[in-house]
Amino acid sequence: MSAQDLARCLVAAGSAKISGDEGEGIYLLSVRDGNLVEKHWVGEILQSENVVASDVKDDTSASYLLDLEQSARHVVFIDQENVVQCYAYDEDVEEWEDTPLGSKWDIITHPESKLSATIGPDGGIVVSYQDENGHLAGIMSIADNKWKSFGPLEGNPLLGTPQSLEVIDDKLHLFYVEGDAGIGYFVLDSNSGNWRANLLKNTKFDTAIDNFSVVKDTETGYFQSYILTSGSLWNVNGDNEKACLGKVEDDGKLIPSDKAQAGELEDFENFDLETFELPPEFYHSTQRGDEPPKPERFGIDLSTPPRRWEDWVVKLTFEKLGNERHGNGFYVNVPNATFDVIFTAGHNLVEKEEQYCSNIRILNDPFTGNDITVTPEMIRVCQRYFEDPDELNAIYDYGVILLKRDRKFRIRGFGFNLMLGITPLPGDNTDFAEDEEKDMLHERDVYVSGYTPADLPTDDPPRRSEGKCIRTNVHQLQYKADTVPGMSGGPVWIGFRGVETVVAIHNYGAANDDQGNRGSRLNLNVWRNIFEWVGVGWHGKSLHFRGLPTYTTHLYLPQTYDRNSAISNEGKVRIGKPGPVDTLFDIVPVAAKPKAKEVDASYGFLLRPNAGSLSAKSPLNWVRWSPKRNTVSLTRCFDARCEVKIPQLIVQPGKPFAIQAQDDDSWKQVRMDMKRPNMEDLKLLGDDPQSYEDTSEISFVPLTKDKVNTFLTLCPTLLLLPLSLLVSPSQLLYSLHHTNTFLSYSS
Repeated sequence: MSAQDLARCLVAAGSAKISGDEGEGIYLLSVRDGNLVEKHWVGEILQSENVVASDVKDDTSASYLLDLEQSARHVVFIDQENVVQCYAYDEDVEEWEDTPLGSKWDIITHPESKLSATIGPDGGIVVSYQDENGHLAGIMSIADNKWKSFGPLEGNPLLGTPQSLEVIDDKLHLFYVEGDAGIGYFVLDSNSGNWRANLLKNTKFDTAIDNFSVVKDTETGYFQSYILTSGSLWNVNGDNEKACLGKVEDDGKLIPSDKAQAGELEDFENFDLETFELPPEFYHSTQRGDEPPKPERFGIDLSTPPRRWEDWVVKLTFEKLGNERHGNGFYVNVPNATFDVIFTAGHNLVEKEEQYCSNIRILNDPFTGNDITVTPEMIRVCQRYFEDPDELNAIYDYGVILLKRDRKFRIRGFGFNLMLGITPLPGDNTDFAEDEEKDMLHERDVYVSGYTPADLPTDDPPRRSEGKCIRTNVHQLQYKADTVPGMSGGPVWIGFRGVETVVAIHNYGAANDDQGNRGSRLNLNVWRNIFEWVGVGWHGKSLHFRGLPTYTTHLYLPQTYDRNSAISNEGKVRIGKPGPVDTLFDIVPVAAKPKAKEVDASYGFLLRPNAGSLSAKSPLNWVRWSPKRNTVSLTRCFDARCEVKIPQLIVQPGKPFAIQAQDDDSWKQVRMDMKRPNMEDLKLLGDDPQSYEDTSEISFVPLTKDKVNTFLTLCPTLLLLPLSLLVSPSQLLYSLHHTNTFLSYSS
């Protein structure tokens, strides 16, 4: 664990480190407005945020337990009644739920008690706390559904002492702060059941110990202590020597000692003018209306397993015009799909006009270990290429293979981000962009992966070549990464936001020496075709919620984007009886990381032109969600502020759900109110069913466990909503009115 991660863990109410095929990271727990909040961090990136429980004690500590063998996640904490509780994560509904363990334990702690919990040497849960008299005590699992209490233990623990249960050398250790002596600890003798008391030398400080972590150095056999006290992080090593590692800010950010000594002076050692961000308070008054997006990160994080992408590339064989041919494909994590989705080149699937190749097989599929026969019903190909499979239609030379598998055991694969496929703006033409440096991919290093015809998946991993992306346009990329015939259909990918992210499907070599190899770019049109093939996304939807039972209310946005006025692009809460519904959206996945589950995928809202202006050439207008400004607005430029999560809608369609947008180091949910309109004016809406009132009461609030008051609801019609749900003017209840037309936007 890095020093930065350690600092975050010590500031948090609780934490857990994770590692494995999905990469390394930490879960951090904190208390906010009576809610226990879970945040998943990978390096400097906040991956997700969830509310674990409500009504928790404001200063509770909490323990996050990961049982990797049983894929179980538990959190133990103290509630506002000083009772120890235990919640578990339900994978089926993707939510934290109460367990009966709290009632079974029936533990009441001292009002100032902290706690600790761990998985013991025998695989059962162990919990420690301070009892009503301030003594250390605990409970542990001894058999199926049976528990044994221990304590009170001898010693003089500080009231409210931080505690840490650890399994070291297969023995249970309980660390705590002992009176004025520093960190003490007990070791359980499993044979006698006795706890032996000890002290860690030189761990006493003049200031109160806020938290600590003790680990055993496997090389020396000595304990290493990391102690947070008075905003500083200290290390006491095996020789009992103290060293200050740096200052720790309230949010857990570590300022190393060599930099902390500079006081408040800015450290310009690694200053980068290109990535420097001027704080919003220094913006000119004309620029404060719209904060700039944060610079995007390219590259692969060190925490990402280095060669996991090899399992996502597959080799294909097929017969074409009487000859056996070779090609490639690759798994992509398409969220909310009921299939595993393998992308490939169209010419690996199509023999001639409107006829598929024969005997298509996936050789030694990396997840089944078997060959898979691909039948026509498993194939989807871009219609333009299916009707005219010619190199002149190279930009349409793409398709997918759909493998039906249990949704709980989907393969997923490479990540994607729509941001990498819809630049530059504007333009939907086949000419290469004149101002290519504005394209995010121009001059970026890209990888092309795949098997050559001579490679056998049973013996050889897929190959990977690297080269610059030398030319970009809306539909195609050209790159200097080496390829050979037979590698068509392989992924063209980059490192983006720390993970493997696909940007194109390789399908042709270079037309001449001064050009690069070519691949079909994964732009919005390509993605929309794929989403339609696998049945994900929503099309032609209006977002309704209920403020009062007698009125219908929905999110309204103007039909056209005004580049000269940010205010005119902002959304409103439109109130009517029922009032006109002019704002429709297409809601599509826009980003998913490799291996990420459906609830962690990001979605984008595209404004759909009204019925009078349906056109494939209609300009793209995305919805931008701005927690800092408390606005929802139109934008022509897609960036990270257009990405939101809708986890409850994905897991439980028709149930309450929240629209979540990231706000720096937290996630916020959208909230709409209708408190400002005069009630007398609203009564007049009943005289004209097409009349309406608009209010700009849109805000972003912290996530909460309370679904009724702050979550949105998706339902077929407002008339079916139970009135018992309509308890707050700010409640967001969605109704999706829709059209059946699938609109193809230009990218």
